[in-house]
Amino acid sequence: MILFPMKRLLTIITFLAFASCAAEGSACSADLKGSCTVSEVIAYALSHNPRIASAKKDTELGAYGIDAAKAERLPKINLGGGMTRYDLPTPVSPITGSPLAGVAFPEFDRVIYDIGASFTIPMYRGGRLDRGVEIAGLRKTIAEDMLRAYSQELVFNLTSVCFKILQLEKLLAANDETVRQLEAHKKNVELFLQAGTAPRLDLLKTETELAHARQSVILVKNGLDSAYDLLKTLMGTDDLSVSFSLVPENFPELSGINEKKSLETAFSKRPDYAGLLRRKKAAEEMLQVAEGARLPSVNLQGEYTDRSGSSVYFRPNWYLSLRFLFPVFDGGSIRTEIGRMKTEAGKVRDEERELRSRITREVRDALREIGNARERVAVTEAALVSATENVRVERLKYDAGSGTSTEVIDAEAALLRAETDHQQALYDRHIAGALLQKAIGEDTHENIYTGALP
Repeated sequence: MILFPMKRLLTIITFLAFASCAAEGSACSADLKGSCTVSEVIAYALSHNPRIASAKKDTELGAYGIDAAKAERLPKINLGGGMTRYDLPTPVSPITGSPLAGVAFPEFDRVIYDIGASFTIPMYRGGRLDRGVEIAGLRKTIAEDMLRAYSQELVFNLTSVCFKILQLEKLLAANDETVRQLEAHKKNVELFLQAGTAPRLDLLKTETELAHARQSVILVKNGLDSAYDLLKTLMGTDDLSVSFSLVPENFPELSGINEKKSLETAFSKRPDYAGLLRRKKAAEEMLQVAEGARLPSVNLQGEYTDRSGSSVYFRPNWYLSLRFLFPVFDGGSIRTEIGRMKTEAGKVRDEERELRSRITREVRDALREIGNARERVAVTEAALVSATENVRVERLKYDAGSGTSTEVIDAEAALLRAETDHQQALYDRHIAGALLQKAIGEDTHENIYTGALP
């Protein structure tokens, strides 16, 4: 058994998304006007969410880090110059002879001008230069993994809110229908009351239940408005007053999902796990860098300088030097850094064990939720059919004079409860699929998985 081919899934989803937009006759615009599908909401959020934008800048910073690490291996060339005033006359050029021996004695002056160029070429740093480049590359890749992780988390949250909105809209329609039916039933009760065939208590019970139903409509509307505000916040829009409607999409269901295959996929694709493995490797490299500080550093240095006194007659001089620096005593700073890096590497290994356990638990929980949701959808669907039929029968009985108002009201309440349970089961099914998609590390913004069940 294998997972449904992801490229094929993306093709189907793309087709359905366009078909859905065409059917609605409107599309989600750049300023969030009109109607938006779940796919369009996700695409907008990935472009405007501030946390995603910040994570993208982290990857850019990682690229700069690589360039900086590579630059450490290259020669450093400096141009410099200046004017220096001394208290006592100072030779403009090195003293190379004695006037008594007939050798030209150098010029002395209290003001010295100099201009020239110098360079330093790092020859050997105990392997720290190359490891620095590798560590910088790992940090950039870790930033990319975090970007993927943030994107997957955002998509999951968006999917949850979108389907909660769709659920609330269904519940709002069901509550509106309940109010309409109770209003119609109230008129029938009033007619029976005028005819003297129904007690006034039936009217009081109906009015009480109708008030409760109207209150439920208000609560659902408030919840719907709050959910839309949360969705806009996740999408990264600054104007929460902007109004748009959410269009449902149909997604194909996946098949052939099993725990073993899901865990294999999770450990190979989860960006947080991949990032932790790279952190582990980076910690090992940083330990090698710390140990490399015990080795000597070798540099090739040189300088070419022109110096002059007040006469502004410049005399050249240069030098070339191969220098090494061997740490003999540093107060224990190298030893301390090595110990710190060993502890850091051990900490990352412990985090790896914890993350593997958490990934396993998340995958298993998602699979259990999927199975549970499947059963609940089937049960609540059957209950909804029964509750709908029960309402029809109780209304007919009451109209024929063989039923009671209480039985009609109870049937209406049972129908609303069945509709609520069914919509909750559908929502849980969608979220369970999205949760599994997130748990196995699939990029759900490219490969939306919402209603898929084994």
